[in-house]
Amino acid sequence: MTGFVFNPTRGDAAAAADDMAPRDLVDRPDMFGRWGKPMRAAAGIDPADARFIAANLQHWVANAIREEVLMRRTNLATLLPTLAVTSPEMTLDRVSRLQHGDEPMRLADLLVWARTFDAVRDILTSAFGDATRAPVSTTPPAEGGMGPIVTTGMARRRAATAEPT
Repeated sequence: MTGFVFNPTRGDAAAAADDMAPRDLVDRPDMFGRWGKPMRAAAGIDPADARFIAANLQHWVANAIREEVLMRRTNLATLLPTLAVTSPEMTLDRVSRLQHGDEPMRLADLLVWARTFDAVRDILTSAFGDATRAPVSTTPPAEGGMGPIVTTGMARRRAATAEPT
């Protein structure tokens, strides 16, 4: 295997596009997270590009957070220390960058905000909801459990028809 050189970096233009901030993917980056209207794709960005769709979702979530904080008559600096669910990365500086679309939100960020604000939970449910699938119910874990127990309609039907052992 002579002549093979492992190069973990990508030097092409398509790879550089992966480093785009969410606000760079929308037509009004100055309004990212600051108004309740959907964003259009920036020039040269395909509206079907998953990065743009994710950026638009982040815009909606950031706007909902901004509105919820305003309705509580507080600010992010005061709110962050009071969150019941949080993570070490949830600093004021980072949250500010997320709100302005300077960096993409992670799943952990979405979890924190969905557990804090009903409006964010509604946005995520709407974005990820699928009416063609059976409803999923969650129940809290037993004492000392690892997390919610997710039960689909199919699992409930199987359990109802299963022979007792």
